[in-house]
Amino acid sequence: ADLAIAAGAAYGFYAGNIGLLLVLVFAKGITATLYSPIKYALVSDLLPLPAQGAGYALLEAASMAAILGATYFGAMLGADPDKIGLLTMLIVGVSFFATVAGPNFPRVGGTLPPVGIDPIRPTLRILRLAMKDRRIFAAIVALSWYWTLGAVYLSNVAVLVRDTLHGDESQIARILVTFTLGVGLGLGGGVWLNRSPWARYLPYGMAITIAATGVDLLYSIPLAPNRMLFGFFVIALASGIYAAHFSSRLYQAAKEHEKSCIFAVNNITSSLFMVLALATSTLILHLQVPVGSCLALFAVATVPVTLLVHAMVRES
Repeated sequence: ADLAIAAGAAYGFYAGNIGLLLVLVFAKGITATLYSPIKYALVSDLLPLPAQGAGYALLEAASMAAILGATYFGAMLGADPDKIGLLTMLIVGVSFFATVAGPNFPRVGGTLPPVGIDPIRPTLRILRLAMKDRRIFAAIVALSWYWTLGAVYLSNVAVLVRDTLHGDESQIARILVTFTLGVGLGLGGGVWLNRSPWARYLPYGMAITIAATGVDLLYSIPLAPNRMLFGFFVIALASGIYAAHFSSRLYQAAKEHEKSCIFAVNNITSSLFMVLALATSTLILHLQVPVGSCLALFAVATVPVTLLVHAMVRES
């Protein structure tokens, strides 16, 4: 399916057909929705329980690196849409052959549920499944916020560079690379920090760090570009540690035969959070609010989200 979507996208870029490209973005979202729960459930199939949190963190780091890498190439090739289409075909082709050449994984778990065309009832069923354990749902909310914060920051990098910093693609690339490095180090370091005796305090420390650094961006944009770049790195680092903590909690709380469904819920809530947050950030910028203030607002919102997650866990 992805090969067909990529071929259609290459034609859409060549023909300049925006309507077709929007349809294909929607189609790609569907295939990602089908694939992602399998990807995360394989971590629990292939690794022992003590290593699953680390496996998830590495998978998240690789996913974020891939997203940022593609965003970087998209920004660099924005003036040449034909090359974007060809690069899309190349990436999907490599992915297809890697999948074919990879090992087969035996299916584990219970009986497969019946497959139908109605998406509403199975979605509600797995949402109820996740909400039965407040620890699981709290971890899903925290991980959804991690993706939301990343989506808001990354979607506004081009706006920040173009309208406030008056920079070019190379400055966009520097920020994206810095953010990728921060998230990767945070996810990797978070695995180690989760083994420490004060691991339970990590979410609050990281939430405060994200909020304080987001506020500092107000004063570093655009007057102190190096300090601003360091702020992006710190927010990415703290976000990675934050996600590593809650991913470990999610793997520990979820039952083996329910993990695919739990990660499907994680996808659903993450997508919902991101759509609402991106719509909100677009509205904020439409009201002529500076992009630095928009980024600071979302960073500060990490604190009440974390307090909500804490309340949910305490009530479980």
